[in-house]
Amino acid sequence: MCGRFPQNRRPSRYAEALDQAWQPLPLDLQPSWNVAPGRDVLVFHDDENGHVAELLYWGFLPSWAGPEKKRYINAKVETAATLGYFRRAWQSGRCLVPADGWYEWKVTPKGRQPYYIYRADGEPVLMAGLYETNPHANSTSFAILTTEAQDALREIHDREPLVLSPEAARAWIRRDLPPEEVAAIAQHPLTSRDFAWHTVSPRVNDARNDGADLVAKAP
Repeated sequence: MCGRFPQNRRPSRYAEALDQAWQPLPLDLQPSWNVAPGRDVLVFHDDENGHVAELLYWGFLPSWAGPEKKRYINAKVETAATLGYFRRAWQSGRCLVPADGWYEWKVTPKGRQPYYIYRADGEPVLMAGLYETNPHANSTSFAILTTEAQDALREIHDREPLVLSPEAARAWIRRDLPPEEVAAIAQHPLTSRDFAWHTVSPRVNDARNDGADLVAKAP
């Protein structure tokens, strides 16, 4: 799954990772090394004029649901296209959540050990997501898509965010993308060979903690 991640670079740097020809409008993004659900997060999507960068709420609520309904932070890529909660967003609300990596917790005999997972080449990760505007709650919110963890990453956790290459990411948010191409992109994320990871301090367990030390390798 994906329940915590750092997002501490300038929006323009994340935009460059998606499309070098795009410069988003300035946003008041506060850098964080410990982004948690229930916060406004930098998200990319397309509208009729091209790429858009917005701060959206992490906790998906579909347009038809009342404010009291459960908000989901993740959606399984295997079922999101058919589940009523996410089906409309799958069709017309695909987005990207740029980040520096993400945190995952491995169950060990001594307790849950946090890991920081990131692209081996140092580039930002572009996580596929779904977003939708809910008029009842007066908010636009998103969830991050997850898939089965592959190869060595399964030793940490059985799920991971659906991380796309820049080319696949640009296609993912196209408003005119045919359904069969959407499904094909979802089946071909980056693999564990594209990532590196290391253990980090358990300070990351508390969402109130923040700072660059959270991504440092644990001694």
